[in-house]
Amino acid sequence: MIIFSSLGITQDISDADTVDTMLPPCTVEDGLPFVGDDEITCYWGMSGEILEIPSEAIAADVDVEIIWQKAGVWIGIAEASEASKCELKGDYYECEKDSINMIAGGPSSDGEITWQPVPGEYRFVAGGDDSQTLQQFDVDWSYQASLKSILAVSLLLAGLSFAIVGAVMWYRQRIR
Repeated sequence: MIIFSSLGITQDISDADTVDTMLPPCTVEDGLPFVGDDEITCYWGMSGEILEIPSEAIAADVDVEIIWQKAGVWIGIAEASEASKCELKGDYYECEKDSINMIAGGPSSDGEITWQPVPGEYRFVAGGDDSQTLQQFDVDWSYQASLKSILAVSLLLAGLSFAIVGAVMWYRQRIR
């Protein structure tokens, strides 16, 4: 317990990667009766994969940072249950604009999100400017996690207390 808690105070777990992200193209319905009066409908794309944050993560301080460079696009994070408002399109969900609630990021994010997740199930959402072409862009993500300081110190103190009590009991047994 002493070793675990002392490592928890000083050790961080981290990872990072770059992923290719896409926005679904808008659909165009020809305008009638006037040519050029086309109706354009654009969508947000939601990941098919679920990111599950286990309940054990409550004991950790976790920071997730998501960064992208492309202008006119954004990334958001929504609860996985929000996919029920969208239509499955192969390996992603197509969602009508403004139909889902974001818990982080979204249309107001400007090239970066910092998120402190809590246990639950989440999906990533991508959106952007209305365009009739498929837009692809790179997204860099990283996370850093460490044991919450209060928990690590509590475990350290409990471990030290057990060690002292054990040593006193061993010493008393030995002198009898």
